[in-house]
Amino acid sequence: MILAAIDIGSNAIRLQITRIIWHKGESPVYKVLESIRFPLRLGKDAFRTGEITFRSEVKFINLMMAFRTLIDLYEADDVYGCGTSALRDSINGQRIIDRSYEKSGIHIEIISGEREAEILDKVVHKDLGDGHFMHIDVGGGSTEINMINEKKSYARKSFKLGSVRNMQGKESPSTWEAMETWILENRIDPFEATIATGGNIRTLQKLILGQNEELVDIEQMEAMIDHVNSLSIEERIEKLGLREDRADVIPYASEIYLTAMATAGTNKILVPNVGLKDGIIEMLVERNS
Repeated sequence: MILAAIDIGSNAIRLQITRIIWHKGESPVYKVLESIRFPLRLGKDAFRTGEITFRSEVKFINLMMAFRTLIDLYEADDVYGCGTSALRDSINGQRIIDRSYEKSGIHIEIISGEREAEILDKVVHKDLGDGHFMHIDVGGGSTEINMINEKKSYARKSFKLGSVRNMQGKESPSTWEAMETWILENRIDPFEATIATGGNIRTLQKLILGQNEELVDIEQMEAMIDHVNSLSIEERIEKLGLREDRADVIPYASEIYLTAMATAGTNKILVPNVGLKDGIIEMLVERNS
């Protein structure tokens, strides 16, 4: 079985095509056949003016048509695509999705922040041990937080804080306060660790430890963030090898992670290499089982 997941974020758009191999009496094996990240920053328009520009709309539709070609070439058995914060906040988001469907035949669902957190849960819980954890996912336009105890979510919420949104100064001070209050009100016991997902934290993790390690402590993270912040955007690209669309937003995402972890009182950080697209694949596996 071949499944395709499309994650339309505020900073980039991703396609992942995965083959699921079933063995009788065993868990399925996942083989990624194609993984594409295209740097189309829909949040740049959405958070500044509340509307996605015609130029970005044309690029988006062309990208969906290109994704359609790949999906058809791989003969995917099932496809699911979702739009997150930028499309949610745009007055013309649904119209663009409808036009894209007319051209590409790909149905895209604009989902709530809570639904986004629920889909992420499916992959975060998969390999998680017993214990009490806070999961935080920082995107371009929103931050989703899950409280997890013994592999079960008992509280989750989405906040309008994100790397692109905050870079443009479009976040509200009251939203910061609401996030901190919510964490304190919903923490039932000390957390063993924070599980952090999102492209920015994964980039920081690679800069600190390397490609295949997952555990970071907050002192290491703070030191690396200070180093990144001491460099210009050009230096981050040249000296650290960051992509242009990562180099400018990473300080803003880092502030969200650090604030949440400081509020929660956690020092250890787990950075699994998963994201919303992986949660979508899990959802499709469940749907087709």
